[in-house]
Amino acid sequence: MKSIRWMVKCFVAVLFFVPLLIPVQGAAQDKAIVLKVANWFPITHKQSILLDSWGKEVEKKTNGRVKVNYYAGGTLVPAPQSYDAVTKGISDVGNHVLGYTVGKFPLTEVIDLPHGYPNNTVPTKLSNAFYNKFKPKEFDDVKILWFHAQAPGIIHTKSKPVNKLEDLKGMKMRTYGSNAKLMGYLGGTPVAMPMTDVYDSISRGVADGLMAAYEALEGFRIGEQVKYSTENFGTSYTACFVVVMNKKKWNSLPPDIQKIIDDMSPDYIEKFAAMWDEIEKSGKNYILKRGNKVISLTKEEEAKWIAKAQPLFEDYSKRMKEKNLPGDEALKFVRDYLKPYKK
Repeated sequence: MKSIRWMVKCFVAVLFFVPLLIPVQGAAQDKAIVLKVANWFPITHKQSILLDSWGKEVEKKTNGRVKVNYYAGGTLVPAPQSYDAVTKGISDVGNHVLGYTVGKFPLTEVIDLPHGYPNNTVPTKLSNAFYNKFKPKEFDDVKILWFHAQAPGIIHTKSKPVNKLEDLKGMKMRTYGSNAKLMGYLGGTPVAMPMTDVYDSISRGVADGLMAAYEALEGFRIGEQVKYSTENFGTSYTACFVVVMNKKKWNSLPPDIQKIIDDMSPDYIEKFAAMWDEIEKSGKNYILKRGNKVISLTKEEEAKWIAKAQPLFEDYSKRMKEKNLPGDEALKFVRDYLKPYKK
């Protein structure tokens, strides 16, 4: 009799507990991996739209096993803290401008120097080739997804045209990173700030202009504040960006999801290169339609600018030697890479 009662109790217990276990197991199996992706570009900017599309593609290719929450316009992290926010886990993926954290990426600073970039897509392709060649240890604390870099950066001013070096004297020009030194060598007064602050700074007279690609004049509406663009292509620079993932988060992903993300990166190098070309052409058309004046330097004047910029390369080489980093090799790699495009 006792045996029958014991069996009945066991049967009741099974009926009670099994239904409770099934939903829990199902929920555990269905729970998606969440990635927080931060970008400081405005949500309508092509660069923001493209990174958002990366997240949507990750969701699609993982069949929903990964859920991407996208934060544009600096809503999660401001521009200068983009990289550190990833290393600290505030965001899982971030888009960072290396020049906003001067000294943090010493070897890769060579990309931003005023080499005289010849077109809009080469900086992105060069940046990834450079990383693959040197694998700088300065990025060891993150998972690199891909690099990209802006179209050639040149001079834009609000009320005074720049036709020659002497015209820059006394002008307050927005710069960042190593380009602050370049502006000093050219005779202007560098004013450091992120691109998100430039519109208001020029409107209030804090800056008289900026060094940037044409795309910024449209993407950040700075074309409303400037009237002149000086195409100093002999000393044009780029701004190197990197899209990175928190290393702990990356290591926690299943191998098949890691492979999906890795396999996507080469496509996004090409997509970002094409994006820079598209928005650069659009930016120039935008200011021409507004009636802004575009100034081309003479060959003789261009040569003066190039000569003024040389101390930047010498300083880079010296600093890398002090850090026991292959600065001379890095400089040669960049110059050799650009040669075919300058013919």
